[in-house]
Amino acid sequence: MLRRLFLSGRWLILALAILALAIWITLSWQYRLVTATVEDSMIAQAKAEVALMAEMIGHESQTRWLTDLRLPTSRRLTVIALDGTVLYDSQADPVHLDNHNNRSEIISARDTGLGVSRRHSDSVGHDLLYAAQRLPDGRVVRLAAPIAIEAGLTERLLRPMAVAGVLVITVAGLLISLHVWRDRTRVAELVAVSHAFGRGDFTRRAGLLGTDTLAHLGHELNTLGDRLHANQQDLTRSRELLETALGALDEGVACIDDLDLVLYANPAFRQLAAGGADVVGQPYYEHLPVLSVGGTTAIDHRRRHLRAALVAGRAGVRVVALVDLTEIKRLEGARRDFIAAVSHELKTPLTVIQGFTETLLDGAIDQPEHARDFVTKIAHHAERLALLVRDVLTLSRMERGSWDVKPQAADLARLTRELCDEYQPQAAAQQVGLVLDLPDSLPAHSDPELLRHLLGNLLSNAIRYNRPGGSVRVSLAEDGADHLRISVADTGIGIPAEHRERIFERFYRVDTHRSRAHGGTGLGLAIVKHLLEVLEGRIDLVSSEQGSTFTATVPRRDRRATGCL
Repeated sequence: MLRRLFLSGRWLILALAILALAIWITLSWQYRLVTATVEDSMIAQAKAEVALMAEMIGHESQTRWLTDLRLPTSRRLTVIALDGTVLYDSQADPVHLDNHNNRSEIISARDTGLGVSRRHSDSVGHDLLYAAQRLPDGRVVRLAAPIAIEAGLTERLLRPMAVAGVLVITVAGLLISLHVWRDRTRVAELVAVSHAFGRGDFTRRAGLLGTDTLAHLGHELNTLGDRLHANQQDLTRSRELLETALGALDEGVACIDDLDLVLYANPAFRQLAAGGADVVGQPYYEHLPVLSVGGTTAIDHRRRHLRAALVAGRAGVRVVALVDLTEIKRLEGARRDFIAAVSHELKTPLTVIQGFTETLLDGAIDQPEHARDFVTKIAHHAERLALLVRDVLTLSRMERGSWDVKPQAADLARLTRELCDEYQPQAAAQQVGLVLDLPDSLPAHSDPELLRHLLGNLLSNAIRYNRPGGSVRVSLAEDGADHLRISVADTGIGIPAEHRERIFERFYRVDTHRSRAHGGTGLGLAIVKHLLEVLEGRIDLVSSEQGSTFTATVPRRDRRATGCL
């Protein structure tokens, strides 16, 4: 390509054009340099001359004597009064001259004492250089000199032209060599960018400036790189979004090819099918039973209940979907157990109430010595039934998350004293003493109703499972700056180790007969567990044959609270 350009003569034309341009630029520069030098010299001379004239005129208030002054024909002397009228002019009649206060050199002289300007004079008909100086009495002396700097420039420019010619020829040769080297470098740059695109590196760009063919090709190549890079980023973003979306699913998803090899598997599929191991590149049936397209299969796999489906996709790709039903089946079993437990718990008091009621209706109501005993038992079981219904409703609200938490300023020590007073009759009936280890005041900002339920269930549980003659100790203390510790310790029979992990389950009782005999519903500790979840607290248990201690730790200030303690 470069050889064809040289043979066509285009480089010669370009070299001549550069040569002419360089000569023109050089001459113009020389001309401006000489002009500026001559003008600076004339300005300095004019300033000196006007200073001399000002010195001569400054001591004379009259200007008539100036007519006898012999000035060179190239100089024009003018004296301007304070109001701008011309008092004297060496080349014109002052009567015919207009006001000079609007001349730039006059304005500068009045402001700074000395003014210089260059312009065309309407009075003499050619360009003049003006220098003006202010006199102490406010008059201004102005001297004008013609500008004839163009004469003699041709001779003075001969030597700079010769120097400029040599310089331009040298520069032209350098430019031609530089252009050849630049084209070779630019072609190598384009080749490197193309190779980078071939390797998949779409961030490489060609740094070519100009408007020639190679620069245009470089710009087009850069545009192509921008588009390829944008497409690559879009594909990467789409892949990341897809992997993020599939990775967040609890359902397992895998793509397999015609040979049943796994092409992609999300984390849930790897966990459900292979316990977290990588399955890409392996036949899916190494970990799961063989599935039929379009069908759904229930699988018991790795101690989990799964539902598997195989769906046909596009381009020979099929999708295996796994749904983990283990938790659903556990919840269904828990729901059945709960319904059965509630039914059983409701059946006992209802049967007793129904039986005593029928007995009373059959005639026992007319026997006062028996009727009162029957009514007392009916009232006892009705109360037990009401407690059971209340606890079931409370637990249901907790599990649904529908409890409306209302944090407010509260004194936990005062609340505990009031609650212990309420439970004092129950403790006395069980022959259990209540011992309080409380500070005078313990401020908190939480829901008082939730705290009352929490402490009430712990107190009721400690009294119910205590020994006759035993005691229940209630302690309150600060746990750091942000938490409060509520401790309820009893002197009961304790909780065996094998039961401690299940005592917070609904209707779970360590001693079923003892609990029912004392009116327990089996939901107290389950309610405590959910109350602490709402309060964002925790509970610890220490138990032995000498008794059990439940310690609940709750935030001193509920995060939903506003205001100060």
